[in-house]
Amino acid sequence: MNRREFLRFLASASATTAAVALTNPLRPRLAFAQNGSGKTLVVIFQRGGNDGLNSVVPFGDPDYYVLRDRIAISPPNPNDPTAALALNGFGAPSNFFGLHPGLAALLPIWSAGQLAVLPATQYPNATQSHFDGQANIESGADSATLDGWLNRHLITLPRPAALRAAAFETELPHALRGAVVVSAFDDITNFTTGLPDGQQDALLTDLGRLYSQQPDNAKAYRALVAGSGQAVINDLAVLSGIDPSTYRPANGAAYPSSAYGTQLRQVAQLIKADLGLEVAALSIEGWDTHSSQGGGETSGQQARRLLDFATGIMALWTDLGPALMRAVTVMTMTEFGRTAADNDSGGTDHGHATAWFVAGGSVRGGIYGSWPGLSAQRLYHGRYLDHSIDFRNVMGDVVVHHLGNPDVADVLPGFTYQPIGLI
Repeated sequence: MNRREFLRFLASASATTAAVALTNPLRPRLAFAQNGSGKTLVVIFQRGGNDGLNSVVPFGDPDYYVLRDRIAISPPNPNDPTAALALNGFGAPSNFFGLHPGLAALLPIWSAGQLAVLPATQYPNATQSHFDGQANIESGADSATLDGWLNRHLITLPRPAALRAAAFETELPHALRGAVVVSAFDDITNFTTGLPDGQQDALLTDLGRLYSQQPDNAKAYRALVAGSGQAVINDLAVLSGIDPSTYRPANGAAYPSSAYGTQLRQVAQLIKADLGLEVAALSIEGWDTHSSQGGGETSGQQARRLLDFATGIMALWTDLGPALMRAVTVMTMTEFGRTAADNDSGGTDHGHATAWFVAGGSVRGGIYGSWPGLSAQRLYHGRYLDHSIDFRNVMGDVVVHHLGNPDVADVLPGFTYQPIGLI
């Protein structure tokens, strides 16, 4: 690998926002150490805008069936595999909410009291743009910032770890952009220089000497390259000892064969390797269901995505087991929901509030937030499910009560956090 190729690799594997945009943008990487906080947050972004109304089905609201005559999911019926799966207990309103049958894999987590369901989550005056919506959500704000909420957590509560944060993405997600340099890789197997082990070790040793030199901080770009280089060298060294091909999930866990399933499997492997992984971010695509969305039948576009989504979460939960899951929280999010009414193409268009999930050993299971209702008088702008939970309060609960960071005002700037009680 020549110098030009290495710099191209460095730019693609690890990213920060522009130095001029952030105060102290080149905070040095923490020393190589184990354990960190002992907690892990796994953030799964459903990119494309998942339809919450057919994920967490309000079958107790009669207006749901008026609005969705093409794709509505029928009330729970044990003899109908396309019917909603009832959510009873843990404070859930009786005979009102059910899960899409494609989410059946989440039912054991619900039954264990470790799944929080938030069916009407969003923020005031939200956009219906994919790009802006994702940027706003991952900024932890109602308008995009250059850095992300997860990176601000890493900054405000420094902790030593061998690999504190990682993104299983082809590009660094907005949530992890910022002053702390974080590596992005879609698959650990591909996070390599492509050289034989001995040559890679020699290269990393030489580069380590190069990037350990004190840069001229008066020239921000030099410090930026030095910080990025140190991070990539650190992460390459750490991950060179991780071999995904030898990993065997525990407890009979079966991950889906998709890229998403592979990434969750590798997250479990990193957690078990005790590297101090505190934040892992990954995405699952395919939620922009303008047509052929389907209802509860397995052939529907949304059903197929929900099956992959839920099976992966359940595999992680099973693989880690109760002892490790006590220190792990899984948080899912999406940029917006869909229109309350279906369209003539058997799909739904960009909307407002939607369903988020939080799962983990320390999570208090149940349904959270009041139900805004689907009557004409209660629809947001006459077309969308309104929200009853601001997504930043979900983030706040996770930051404060799972990650143990009291500086929530810095992680979620310009917002007054109001605890929900998820954890």
